[in-house]
Amino acid sequence: RNFWGIGETGIDLYWNDTFLEQQVEAFKDQISLAKEFHLPLVIHARNSFSEIFEVLDLEKDDSLQGVFHAFTGNVKQACKIIDYGFKIGIGGIVTFKNAGLDKIVKDIALEHIILETDAPYLAPAPKRGKRNEPAYLIYTAEKLAEIHGQSLKLIADITTRNAAALFKINI
Repeated sequence: RNFWGIGETGIDLYWNDTFLEQQVEAFKDQISLAKEFHLPLVIHARNSFSEIFEVLDLEKDDSLQGVFHAFTGNVKQACKIIDYGFKIGIGGIVTFKNAGLDKIVKDIALEHIILETDAPYLAPAPKRGKRNEPAYLIYTAEKLAEIHGQSLKLIADITTRNAAALFKINI
């Protein structure tokens, strides 16, 4: 197998919406590829949850699955993502003192979460500001264990199973 997913794709309106139409078209094209090849979609949603949901409402079917990468939304958005059958990617941002993501993640069941690095960006505390790398995923997992009041082993087991199932990886 040569490919494990389609993406990172989606819509980014952080700076402006000048190229929104082009982003929507590219997103739809990549959704088509994900469906055609039965691969999960890795979605980048930056200041664009409503625009992405509009596209998914039109394009979603039972064959489409994926993960909302580097999730920074609210509980309502998380619930909508889960309703689509997608996973929620949690990275270093959850460890940032004033990000508030820890309060959101507390209300998301572990069965819907995948841990991620977003390397080389968004290194978790206590490595914040450094070049992120997979070895730092432990800090994100520890924070998730703290938030959910669970053992680190349970967090590692559940999130690993979630990722393996989504990307069809035998573990």
